[in-house]
Amino acid sequence: MCDKDSYYSIAEESEARYTIQRSRFIGFAHPVRSEEEGKSIIAVYQKRFFDATHVAWAYAIGIDREPNRANDDGEPSGTAGRPIYGAILSQNVSDVVVLVVRYFGGVKLGTSGLINAYGECAKMALESASKKEIILKEQLSIRFNPELTGIVMNRVHNASGEIIAHGYADGQSLLEIRLRQSEVGRLRSDLGALYGVFFDE
Repeated sequence: MCDKDSYYSIAEESEARYTIQRSRFIGFAHPVRSEEEGKSIIAVYQKRFFDATHVAWAYAIGIDREPNRANDDGEPSGTAGRPIYGAILSQNVSDVVVLVVRYFGGVKLGTSGLINAYGECAKMALESASKKEIILKEQLSIRFNPELTGIVMNRVHNASGEIIAHGYADGQSLLEIRLRQSEVGRLRSDLGALYGVFFDE
């Protein structure tokens, strides 16, 4: 995902339930914007389901899914948090925290059974949420001769740039725009070829 300027998350909270051998699994998926927000949601669920046998979880943040973490919450190592994170990868999303609450039903599931149960419940929770695209954008400050206003505005429009502010100072037009990262290089090149256009770093 690191060579792109967009990735996918989920648009809303979602929930799923999965039962096997009398063990009940409840999966929750939440969109988050930061690692701190993810940790806060985890704390809320740990308190809410204090009577559960386990509250395992995983999260991933950003286009590269960094940072990311997974926690088994007392289940055998790698049988809960890792398959939950695997579901995040398989659904190709980020900016998400997924928790799976387990109420033990009296029958041990074994390593493969746990991996399948946690992974399946997490996958179900993610699949029940609609996806949203997150586009990474960059802000540019441009100064130019007012006579170039029409040309500059046209090229900003062609790059799908969003105008944040437009003003004048010291005989120059000032423009603040925001556009997706993949368009920045091309727009800089197009405008930089015009005499009298400058970028403020």
